[in-house]
Amino acid sequence: MSGLWTWEQKELARPTTKQEVIEAGLAYLEGVGADLICKVCIPSGGSCCLSCPFLSDGVGCGQRNTSCTAWLCGFLKYIYYEAGLIREWEDFWDEVPGQQFRYDTTPRHFAVRGWLEPPKLRFLSEAFADDLRRLRQDRPASWLVELKGKLDWHIDEILESTNPKFVKKTEAKLYRLTSDFQQFHRVKAQLK
Repeated sequence: MSGLWTWEQKELARPTTKQEVIEAGLAYLEGVGADLICKVCIPSGGSCCLSCPFLSDGVGCGQRNTSCTAWLCGFLKYIYYEAGLIREWEDFWDEVPGQQFRYDTTPRHFAVRGWLEPPKLRFLSEAFADDLRRLRQDRPASWLVELKGKLDWHIDEILESTNPKFVKKTEAKLYRLTSDFQQFHRVKAQLK
């Protein structure tokens, strides 16, 4: 986030708190159905919180922060991209100061220019999770983690590119990577 706002941007800024932003992020994740993906991924060895000092056995996260809330794994990043939500998500979190790996220095009070309204797209993640659950049975244990990494990398490449031909080629790679996700693609077609 740039420290220099125009007068109009300052007028449109919404005062908020660190906790309110975390709660908005969690509500958004809930609206997309992130928990449905996590229920398949974590038992398969794909935990994004592995080795985090704030994770307690049998309890879960002991210190949710802005950095962890804003972070998307490759599966969620792909779903957000396919649903047309990725830029909204990224733009919002770009305004939140102090995010660092697994901890943050976000001040208690700050302002943002936009806000996240939770989408109602759990059905999309449910279809993806069902496909993921079905597909991981016939593949090596490393498949899930590798796929998640490839999706993450390709989406980042798309988001950073200004070349439409490159984006189209990368989207074709994404489709090939997810071509076996038949239920997801069938449900996604209903969004249009």
